[in-house]
Amino acid sequence: MIIDEQPTSYEKFTITQLIYLNEGGEQDFLKYESLVLPLLEKYRGGLELRLRPGRDNFIYPTEGELPYEVHIVSFETKEDFLRFKNDPVRIKNQELLKNSVKKITVMESCG
Repeated sequence: MIIDEQPTSYEKFTITQLIYLNEGGEQDFLKYESLVLPLLEKYRGGLELRLRPGRDNFIYPTEGELPYEVHIVSFETKEDFLRFKNDPVRIKNQELLKNSVKKITVMESCG
């Protein structure tokens, strides 16, 4: 069997985020998300997964600090992601993010 693979003009760019909140930061974080997530489509992006696992859903680690949410977000290209990061609405609301988030671990992948 011969498979004819057509070259693509781009490679999908995906980020996985583990989001850890400050104590009492949930409302500011949810407000930020309500303002910023709708912007993804404007930059050829999409929220593939938004997961808020309970402590009993973790296999490892089972103790210590666990993320509040896990996001998998994809864009057609890394350039689209960089344009999204510089969106004026996103920049204007960075204070909500800074007030609510303790840390975000980001993993990037292409392809």
